[in-house]
Amino acid sequence: MMTCKEVSTLISTGGFSDAPLTRRLGVRLHLLMCRHCRAFRRQLEAVARSARAAAAVHETEPSRDFESKIAASLKR
Repeated sequence: MMTCKEVSTLISTGGFSDAPLTRRLGVRLHLLMCRHCRAFRRQLEAVARSARAAAAVHETEPSRDFESKIAASLKR
C-alpha cells in the first residue's frame, strides 16, 4: 500500500498519469481508502481550474486606447 506522502507527491507533480500501471493502480486503491488524499486531490483540481480560468481572462490583448486611458487617468 502506498503512503499518503507518495500519493500526494505523485498527484501534485503530475507524475500520476505517466506512472507505470502498477503505480497508478496503487494510487487509485489508496484514493479509494483515504479520504484525506481524495480531499487533497479535489482541492488541487480546484486550484488548477481557478488558475486556468484566471489565465484565460488575461489572454486578451488590451484595447487600442488602453495607453491613452492610463495617461488620462494619471493627469487627473
